[in-house]
Amino acid sequence: LILANEIGGAAAARRLAALLGHYPDAELHIFVDSAALVEALRSAWQERADLPPLGLLVEFGAGRAGARSVDAAEAILEAILAVETPTFRLTGIAAYEGAAATADAEETMRRIDALMAVTSDFLPKLRARIGDERPLLVTAGGSVFFDLVIARLSAAVAADPGCRLVLRSGAIFFHDHGIYERGLAGLDARGGFRIGGETVSAAAAFRPALRVWAEVLSRPEPRLAISGMGMRDVAMDQGLPRPLALYRNGAYLADLVGADVFRLNDQHAFVALADGSDVAVGDVIEYGISHPCTCLDRHAILYGLDPDHSVTTAYLTSFG
Repeated sequence: LILANEIGGAAAARRLAALLGHYPDAELHIFVDSAALVEALRSAWQERADLPPLGLLVEFGAGRAGARSVDAAEAILEAILAVETPTFRLTGIAAYEGAAATADAEETMRRIDALMAVTSDFLPKLRARIGDERPLLVTAGGSVFFDLVIARLSAAVAADPGCRLVLRSGAIFFHDHGIYERGLAGLDARGGFRIGGETVSAAAAFRPALRVWAEVLSRPEPRLAISGMGMRDVAMDQGLPRPLALYRNGAYLADLVGADVFRLNDQHAFVALADGSDVAVGDVIEYGISHPCTCLDRHAILYGLDPDHSVTTAYLTSFG
């Protein structure tokens, strides 16, 4: 497991230790970007003998957490090495490039390139400091720019036989009709997705797997439908949901062409309809979402569907 963030201070470190005390066989690696966090974790691990080993990943960052310079990373590295034990030790380098993105595409590329450069340049320095024997992880790669991570880090990782590159493209398992749809179109524009030596379209190869369905509650105006889905039910931080299709009496009726969600409140979605839309109270609208990360945590249960949209599985979700 890779805990891809800093956790806080001493109290958070004790909570993590208490949790891991129930899983002595776990393999956990955690981001660290300060000597203070190293000390908090060291203290928690020193207090108990029932914990699994903890791997520490020095994080470089741009736009979120992480060391902003080689000097800062070297200070974190030395803080770790000064307190290492067989169950508390350095295991690699981490980064998250997604937070480096801005509204300016060229500036985004410059910031990601700089982050990947400092990450890859640090690997041989770290290796020289600890020797050749220890296996190391280098981990980066969110769901939008993972192609750049591979392009920028592969050479440095390949030059170190004891190093492994791990991508963390979590949201891509669900994909969406918004931010990641646009992101994969951007990946295609940068050269596409390579599988087995052949370039394929990332935008065409990935399909959104997450939907939200909501019943039409009211048709108060000719071009307005209000459905029972709101900010408590669906992500809206990276774009509003997209109406996809209409169902009536449990059966597919039509695609909702020209429909658009223009506002959400707590428990309602306001849908602008095209002239003459055949949408009635009691119909069910299928919505695509933007940003799975902030949609999943609104639901205690996710339902798996077969190709006919019959529910076949229920998945319980769990969030701290």
